[in-house]
Amino acid sequence: MPEAMTFHFEGSLADKHRMNFYESARFQYAAARLMVKLAQFRKSGRFVKKITNNSNIDIQLVTHSDGSFNVNVEDDSNLDDNAFLNVPLGDLLSYVTERIIEKIDENSIAQTISPAAHVVTADGSGATAIAALDQLVDATMLDSSFISRLPTNVQELVKRRIAEIFRERRLAESEAAISKIDFARGQKLIAMSAPLISEMATALRRSADTLEITSSIGERRQSVLFLDQKMAQEIETAIVDEDLSSILGDITQFNKDNGCGKLKIENGTKTLSFSIPSDLLPVIRQQLIDNMKRDMVNLKAYFVRDRSGEPIRVIAVGILETPID
Repeated sequence: MPEAMTFHFEGSLADKHRMNFYESARFQYAAARLMVKLAQFRKSGRFVKKITNNSNIDIQLVTHSDGSFNVNVEDDSNLDDNAFLNVPLGDLLSYVTERIIEKIDENSIAQTISPAAHVVTADGSGATAIAALDQLVDATMLDSSFISRLPTNVQELVKRRIAEIFRERRLAESEAAISKIDFARGQKLIAMSAPLISEMATALRRSADTLEITSSIGERRQSVLFLDQKMAQEIETAIVDEDLSSILGDITQFNKDNGCGKLKIENGTKTLSFSIPSDLLPVIRQQLIDNMKRDMVNLKAYFVRDRSGEPIRVIAVGILETPID
């Protein structure tokens, strides 16, 4: 059964019935390149730099109704046992966005929903920080009309969390296949995907307030990615390192449920947020909590930098042995 992917824009700063042509065109070109390259990677474990007629995998643009700002595509590829990964493209999109998109942090939750959010501290204690948010998520999943009764900023937080939860579930279900992506291939995927997702985010400059990507296989419909304008602005200006780094620092905060935390580096003079992709969190979680009892933890990670090259956050993908002085 083919997988249908919908890119849904909502709202507009200028006109709720129009999108900026240039911005929407840049989004669609970047989205098309990303999906074709992910399909190439799924088939052979690699992708080509330049998409030609021979390397263009047949992902179809599906018609939509008048006045809709949906971009509907359909992946009708017939995979066989020789394919590198036998998974829907939504799983690969989940894999790369887990490593590129910043997860919801404690401050966003506390300021928007629950001022009494708890976190795991260095002694391993603490309670779930996102319990209040997940209650709203559960209510929305049971009754889709529930979300319309929430304030706009809370609605966006709920939609963002729903996308995170569906990514976690998809990657857990496809764990065996996804594990075939080693660090070298993972680095190449991130280096390819990050600038294209950044290009897609330009559609939220003036044309729309939010972008949601959903995946449908038969009756099963799941959110894969949700972006608001603030997130899109960060993605546009951020650059994800192509190479992994060894980052030695003091972890002062860690949310064991969603893999987010705070890390002090450079002798405690700089504090950065970090996140762990959900498919790696079950492997890393307890090891990280145990290592928090030490003064320093050595993370295998990517720096995300601003345009001047300064680190702004960290994507942690492993834990290395802490060097002994």
